Amino acid sequence: MKKIIKPLITCLYLFLSVTVLFASEVEKKSLLWKISGNGLQEDSFLFGTIHIICEDQFLMNKKIESALESSKLLVLEFDMTDQEQMGQLQQLSMNPNFENIKGQFEEAQAAALDEFLKENYGAGLDQLGILKPFILSSMVLMKSLPCENQISYENHFIEKSKTLDLKVDGLETAKSQMEIFDKIPMKLQIDELGKMMLEEDRGMGEFKELVEAYVSEDIDTLYDLITASELFSEYGNLLLEDRNRAWIPKIEELIKESSAFIAVGSGHLSSDTGVIQLLRDAGYTVEAVD
Repeated sequence: MKKIIKPLITCLYLFLSVTVLFASEVEKKSLLWKISGNGLQEDSFLFGTIHIICEDQFLMNKKIESALESSKLLVLEFDMTDQEQMGQLQQLSMNPNFENIKGQFEEAQAAALDEFLKENYGAGLDQLGILKPFILSSMVLMKSLPCENQISYENHFIEKSKTLDLKVDGLETAKSQMEIFDKIPMKLQIDELGKMMLEEDRGMGEFKELVEAYVSEDIDTLYDLITASELFSEYGNLLLEDRNRAWIPKIEELIKESSAFIAVGSGHLSSDTGVIQLLRDAGYTVEAVD
């Protein structure tokens, strides 16, 4: 079980990428934004990630590296270097009382999921059915990517932070992230996972389009793709807007203290209630980095 639990953080972020990668029309195509003005002594940066991607599509260039190097603080959605947080994440990835949800799938769905898990993780639903549905969904998606070598932006930035001797902080806790999905009905999550198991591409067609838009820094296309999601239409506020608003006071506190490189899922950047606009509403200048 420890070998299965270890990649849960990657799985969590992959699920968030697929479900909430969201943006609206902005001035320029860019994933990197500079935050200045409103009394700030130093500029800070806001970068939109996709939480996992194939190595050959990993977008990293001089402007991103320079922004990180010029910062004194790395800020993630939550501090993945905090061992207490990571332990909490593992605990909260399990169903309450370790309930096994194997029997809640249709027979064909359960058989397909059980076979997939055994083939890719060495354990089936008898062992892994105690994990929450969205964790299982993420595990399936991660192993369905058309590449063996995958990269997490968050892990990349954490490794860089060690070299640059940057402090690391988070905008929320692992607990608050996991609680988001606890508010989405269990039956809906199980139904969606079951349907995915009977699809040939297991959602990879849509994910491929998202990745293509991401590496092009084409936020408009990302918006068009994601707003078609049924899950987003029902739970968009929970997944994005409420979190964005909660982050702003924390971001303000951090960027007033020192220059920060803030890396969050690209879905949080745009729209009238996205982090970019909310920071502008608070009096900051937020502009794309060419």
